[in-house]
Amino acid sequence: MTHPFKTICYDIDQLTNGVTKLSTFMNRLRNQAKTDPDAWDADTYFGMGFEAFTESLINQMGASPYIQLKDYTPVLEDDMGVDGFGYGPDGETHTVQIKARSNNDSVLTANRDHISNFVAHSLLKYGAKTMTIVTSASGLHDVINEQMYMGKVRTIGYNDLRRLVDNNAMFWSQFRDALKYSE
Repeated sequence: MTHPFKTICYDIDQLTNGVTKLSTFMNRLRNQAKTDPDAWDADTYFGMGFEAFTESLINQMGASPYIQLKDYTPVLEDDMGVDGFGYGPDGETHTVQIKARSNNDSVLTANRDHISNFVAHSLLKYGAKTMTIVTSASGLHDVINEQMYMGKVRTIGYNDLRRLVDNNAMFWSQFRDALKYSE
């Protein structure tokens, strides 16, 4: 794992030990984010933890039909909307935007959530043919995706993530190890 969250996480054991469900992880992450406001803004810490989770998810399950992404690289500087990129099954560039939200039932929108920045940067800087948003919200507003982005932005939302990681002991074990140990 290359995401810097592994070096700033307040307590990896408290965050990950015994976790078998996304809801447990998200609740612990949200609570841990409030621990030291002088060190990190709670929203920033929460978002970074979710980005680390997503990096681990892609690294472990990138070949699954739900993700279809290999050689994932997080964008750690000059993030103008793209949080990471890799390559799809045919070698085409595949960009990722990660959106952590406390409300799992919320829906992402183009303006409030700056999705247009992601789409523009994906196309103009990366020449991406595939764009995916990974979010702890329910997903991207259907009308926006269909009308504004012509169905080109794929979303992996909260319930999709639950299907991938809930009761998946191997995922949680490897995620915990990725946070604890340098590669």
